[in-house]
Amino acid sequence: MPGVSPLQDSLGVVTLSVLVAGQRVAASADLVSVTVHRAANSVPGARLVFSDGDMPERKFPISDADDFKPGAVLTVKAGYGQQEETLFEGIVVRHGVRIMGANDARLVVDCRDAAVKMTVGRRNANYIDKTDSDIMTTLIEAHALEADVEATTVTHRELAQHFCSDWDFLLARAEAQGLLVIATDGVLAVKSPSADGEAALAVTYGIDLISFEGDVDARHQYG
Repeated sequence: MPGVSPLQDSLGVVTLSVLVAGQRVAASADLVSVTVHRAANSVPGARLVFSDGDMPERKFPISDADDFKPGAVLTVKAGYGQQEETLFEGIVVRHGVRIMGANDARLVVDCRDAAVKMTVGRRNANYIDKTDSDIMTTLIEAHALEADVEATTVTHRELAQHFCSDWDFLLARAEAQGLLVIATDGVLAVKSPSADGEAALAVTYGIDLISFEGDVDARHQYG
């Protein structure tokens, strides 16, 4: 079947919920914006901006609460007519207060997918008689993440990880096998890119396309 338009099942009022540890937080009503970023070979992230700050009381009610403290598990859901789906789930990694002109105070909460745990610290390890898929699965599961790794065939007699984060070593071994790393809400899929099959999404200029930017760049073309 052809790709699905983003406008499909888009009837009804847009709803959005923010949950911490599975519970909807009251601060959802003060949410100004949500930005979610996902890309291959990168750790997904989300930034939430809330209207916060009580100038007469000199307090920041949302910031002072425990909801968005670093380490909290946060989920963003959105949809139409109360039919919400998860857009992002991850860990709060940064909590910041901003006061701008006209006493406009904001709470900025930065989150990362649970895979961010793989980026912390540099490690040394030796892998004996292991395939790359074995090594990548070991790296992922060491951080209590779910691994979905495509099997590889070459067995390394010895492979060293030297002063390298588990995330960087994972990307290096995936690249060596021509694989992509896709992190989705605590699940890491390491798969071959494929252009086969039907498109999952269909976007039409003038109907459901909001913005687009395309370039042909010949600066590094030699022939």
